[in-house]
Amino acid sequence: MRLAVVVTYFPSVSQTFVLSQITGLLARGHEVDIFAVAREPLPNGTVRADTGCGHLVERTRYQPRTSESALMRAIGVPALVAREWRGHVRAAARAAARGAHHRVAVLYEGAPFAQRHAYDALLCHFGPNGERALRVRDAGIVCGPVVTAFHGADMSRYVSMQGAGVYRDLFARGDLFLPVSDAWRRRLIELGCPADKIEVHRMGIALDEFPYGPLRMPTADEPVRLLSIARLVEKKGIEFAIRAVAQLRGNGVDVVLDVIGDGPLRSSLLRLVRELGMSNAVRIVGAGTREEVARSMRAAHLVVAPSVTADDGDMEGIPVALMEAMASGVPVVATRHSGIPELVCHGVSGVLVPERDVKALAAAIQQLVERPQQWLALTRAARQTVEQLHDVEVLNDRLVELLAGQRPTSRRQRVVHSRSTMASGSSVESPPKPHQFPFEPR
Repeated sequence: MRLAVVVTYFPSVSQTFVLSQITGLLARGHEVDIFAVAREPLPNGTVRADTGCGHLVERTRYQPRTSESALMRAIGVPALVAREWRGHVRAAARAAARGAHHRVAVLYEGAPFAQRHAYDALLCHFGPNGERALRVRDAGIVCGPVVTAFHGADMSRYVSMQGAGVYRDLFARGDLFLPVSDAWRRRLIELGCPADKIEVHRMGIALDEFPYGPLRMPTADEPVRLLSIARLVEKKGIEFAIRAVAQLRGNGVDVVLDVIGDGPLRSSLLRLVRELGMSNAVRIVGAGTREEVARSMRAAHLVVAPSVTADDGDMEGIPVALMEAMASGVPVVATRHSGIPELVCHGVSGVLVPERDVKALAAAIQQLVERPQQWLALTRAARQTVEQLHDVEVLNDRLVELLAGQRPTSRRQRVVHSRSTMASGSSVESPPKPHQFPFEPR
């Protein structure tokens, strides 16, 4: 198959699931083009390096830099067409004419797709990228079924920002929707997505990169090592892990916490560590490579994932770090949040506590510290769960089947498919708001 993968940032160190899918599709002999808005920005304003993805960056086409000002975008159109649509000015004019209210946005969004022709599927990660692909397809720049994977932020924070009807057009004319959990499947239906267009498709991990065990038990002469792996944003709940460590140490429990990750809350979390007097017990070590994460996992006694619903409505899907810990044989403590209970069965494959409950989180960690005899049964059940539900090789095979099921059988059918979806309800909605350039899937 000839496939387009549409994302916001590439490469993105926190979105290992995108890398796993792309490399899995390539390994299965499919042709993959990647379309991104930009390289991932870092907190200091620079952009992320290739992080070992140079061979994939070569396959990536980036959207021209886009101002948040509608006026500046409009003023920049002549230069955009001359630079990005060189030799295809008539195609740009046709795309703008068909883009109606989105005509300016389409010229920016469509530039990377220009002259890429038909795809067997456009696989879009996060709902706003499904909307972007739909606009580009409507403008006649590219054709093929639009398949949208929903992860969490796109059905929580983004819907809070834009309103419950934001995906009305996408639901009506998109071809397939892939939420990462049953919880998000129910949410899509609540938002108006036809149930017969939905298939739950979970994220997965490479099991050989996270082999099970051996079980690492704390000894009397060392602290219990806790590990959290998360982007430093509110929904990850790292504040509550830090506060739980302070409470545990106040109760005489010798624990330390390493946090692997970076993000906008790093400075405020460091300040909290100092205020609580936990500088000798909590380290925020920054982002890590896959190898560094795996090494830290092998050194940890317990993994803590205290996810919460953020004040702006932002929510998780199912954290990949939890899958990695459970595969590795490290006991996990997490919250009853979003799709996490679909991965972690309380008392069977891990421990779950309510969101934002520092006392309950500390008590759960202390209980595990005091009852290490429970660890073996928990970790064996956890590994079995990940093997059954989150093996990336099995999931990538299924993804190929799902995408192949959307594929028109000839180029002519692909063109007809694109035109028919436009005719079936294609009165265009209001122009995208400035912060949709781009929506950041946190």
